[in-house]
Amino acid sequence: MLEKSESLFKFQPMPPATPASLKSAANGVHAAKQVRSRIKYQALLQAGRQHLASHDLATLSVARLTRDAGMAVGSFYSRFADKDAWFAALLRETGDAVLAETQALLAGTRWARAGNERKVALIVQHVVDIYRSHRGIFRAALGDRARTELFGAPVHAYGVRIADAVHEALAGQMRQVPPAQRRLRVGIALQLVHGTLVNAVLRDPGPIALDDARMERELTRVFLATVRLG
Repeated sequence: MLEKSESLFKFQPMPPATPASLKSAANGVHAAKQVRSRIKYQALLQAGRQHLASHDLATLSVARLTRDAGMAVGSFYSRFADKDAWFAALLRETGDAVLAETQALLAGTRWARAGNERKVALIVQHVVDIYRSHRGIFRAALGDRARTELFGAPVHAYGVRIADAVHEALAGQMRQVPPAQRRLRVGIALQLVHGTLVNAVLRDPGPIALDDARMERELTRVFLATVRLG
């Protein structure tokens, strides 16, 4: 299982649109057009997000989800065909938000003013924070073979889009690497980062746990050694 999870972030070109596999998994989502309906839709996503922060997806029933969101079970089924459709929607909204945050970081003042090593530290810290903030979603998407087969490809696709953005931001500083190899080197560096973090979320094997402050420092060293800036 570990090998399958870690392979989700291997480099391969992906289109910039929302992953087709995630669209397929979310076919059971009914669009919320009115403001009140959209509020309820978001409340259902947030209630599940809070549950997944400390519990497994298997323990989350539709009855529990709607109770925590303060609404009737019928409100769930008027928006989602089933729990898989609900989780696909949660995964899509989280992935889109994370991608937007990544793009904002790479376009921001802190990034523009940072030296090469600081740039790598910023992106590694950002990726580590993603796993810390959304560990429950990663566990739900990748915690067993069935879930990985259904939701692993969308997680992979978002990882590739982040790698594309990081490559665009760092390529000009990768002067020690031939231009044709720069995207690959960024992909490898992020694969190492993601693989370590997926393992930390699913198994916490040590010696460094997900919340250990050494995680960022050690992954930054690995990233720098792989992309060879300067």
